Amino acid sequence: CLAANAPSWRRAPSCIDSAAMSTPIHAKFQSACYAVICRDGPDGAAKRAAAMEAHLRHIERIIDEIRVAGPLYDHSGTRQTGSVLIFRTQSAERARELTEADPLFEAGVWDSIEVLPFLPAAGTYIGGTTW
Repeated sequence: CLAANAPSWRRAPSCIDSAAMSTPIHAKFQSACYAVICRDGPDGAAKRAAAMEAHLRHIERIIDEIRVAGPLYDHSGTRQTGSVLIFRTQSAERARELTEADPLFEAGVWDSIEVLPFLPAAGTYIGGTTW
């Protein structure tokens, strides 16, 4: 963990005192994002197939606001069961707006959508670590 006087965007969440964590992560970290977890509903596979071309065009239009996105699969890895999208936005409302503009949403593929604050802290997608 970096010294306490390191810029907040460089300090790992575990390095920040609990009082500071009462501030939302988006106010403290430039790299904060929103994770959107979408779970397919009944007939998700058929609806997904019908909307896929339009979905891919939508993703291409909003690519600058996406950190990473892709389908979720069941434990066998053979059946899609949903989607995960990590948006680089400063509000849950914007992440939800982008998700609800997706043709998969419009086609009724997803039965549930959960939007959660997310802090990328380590991994090859972010080029290493944030500390």
